[in-house]
Amino acid sequence: MNKPPIPPKLGITIAVIALAFPAIFIRLADTDPLSIAFLRLFLAALILLPLSFRQVISSWKSLKIPERMRTISAGMFLGIHMFFWVTAVTKTTVASASFLIITQPLMVAVLAHFLLSEKINRWVVYAIILTVTGAALINGGDMELGPEYLWGDLLALMGAVMAAFYLLAGRSVRPKIDIMPYITIVYGIAAIVLLPVCLLFGAPLFSLSGKAYFWIVMLALVPTLIGHSFFNWARTYRSDTDGMVFLSRTAFYHALSGRTVIDSGFNPCF
Repeated sequence: MNKPPIPPKLGITIAVIALAFPAIFIRLADTDPLSIAFLRLFLAALILLPLSFRQVISSWKSLKIPERMRTISAGMFLGIHMFFWVTAVTKTTVASASFLIITQPLMVAVLAHFLLSEKINRWVVYAIILTVTGAALINGGDMELGPEYLWGDLLALMGAVMAAFYLLAGRSVRPKIDIMPYITIVYGIAAIVLLPVCLLFGAPLFSLSGKAYFWIVMLALVPTLIGHSFFNWARTYRSDTDGMVFLSRTAFYHALSGRTVIDSGFNPCF
């Protein structure tokens, strides 16, 4: 394995910071969640494709059929995850959605243990427990457990399950090809999965407000191209379980930034 250009922990730290913003951007976009999920992934893939087109072709050819199937599966799970997560943020509080989405470390650890026979380090278990407990304490004042929020909470939990499968599906493929072609392929597949769903349910794609398009572009640039991409890069050098311990810290930033920005009524005009 080649020496990483930057420490993997730094890459995950950058991902954590970038992934603190999606809930805010989704709320500020204030439009159909299916439109947000598709356009976010489509724009990310569109930006990457001119930069990595040749690498995408050569990397895809270098993969064996089972590896291609796992890559396709990763993209499918990512698309479903995005739809569940974006919808959850519009149906429940930012704090509730953030708390439930950080069950990902638990799910990744459990799935990796039973499906891939990966041993769980006791320190990883302690870190996960402490992180989830701390996030619950911070979010406790904002957690809404009434029936009107139950659907959003369930969607956030389902989003966490899909995110865990997305990580595990691509874990054996990610080290075999460079990060640029990998994320281009996966983001592209995720967008392709969501496109027919958008057409089926009539989700608006070309008639959104300027404000909505602005925040969707921000979603593509910050949490997707920076957050998800840096985390995928760091997975080459760290296990998914270890990485998810770091990533689960985003719950703190989701909760705090959500209170600061959303609860303050911040709503810029365009």
